[in-house]
Amino acid sequence: MTYPALDQWIAQHFDEEVQFLQQLVRVPTDTPPGNNAPHAETTAALLATLGWEVEAFPVPEAEVRAAGLQSITNLIVRRRYGPGSKDDGPTIALNAHGDVVPPGEGWTHNPYGAAAPPP
Repeated sequence: MTYPALDQWIAQHFDEEVQFLQQLVRVPTDTPPGNNAPHAETTAALLATLGWEVEAFPVPEAEVRAAGLQSITNLIVRRRYGPGSKDDGPTIALNAHGDVVPPGEGWTHNPYGAAAPPP
């Protein structure tokens, strides 16, 4: 099944999509050490500029430290669809995480540089 209208929208907004992802990639989230709250904060700010409803829930420091990490913030993000009030229509729910394994050695480019792809 194809979705030409969706394909067209994606093509028209490609540069914006790349810029959004570049901003996320530029926030290191190596685990260890597990300092993941800054990535969640950046994600929340970017999604809010798109009009999404974002709620941030920092995990208590004692629990984070007990897990051997530095910081964690969980987000609940909503985008409602449908006519009328914000409560009409379905809500999409996604589950993701932003932490990554350390990048290791031998990179020819900064792994957090988010360099634009060549033209």
